[in-house]
Amino acid sequence: MKLRSDGVSWREIDGETVILDLSSSTYLKTNQAGSTLMRLLAEDRSSDELAEGLVDAFGIPADRARADTEAFIRMLRERKLLEGSD
Repeated sequence: MKLRSDGVSWREIDGETVILDLSSSTYLKTNQAGSTLMRLLAEDRSSDELAEGLVDAFGIPADRARADTEAFIRMLRERKLLEGSD
């Protein structure tokens, strides 16, 4: 899966990311963990690869990284911001 390539723009500012969905004229703001996941989602990644990215970036336990990743992916899917499957 990766971030939808059409109609989505995002910028990282001071460790946080602002995501703009041009098709619905809505925006979201993420924390540092979300910013890490957004950078990884610029290319096709599995949920396991995303969770590993959080473990590497923040030194958190793998089970917490998986739970955080699943919640973030669920939020992006609900807003139709992802393409592809896991």
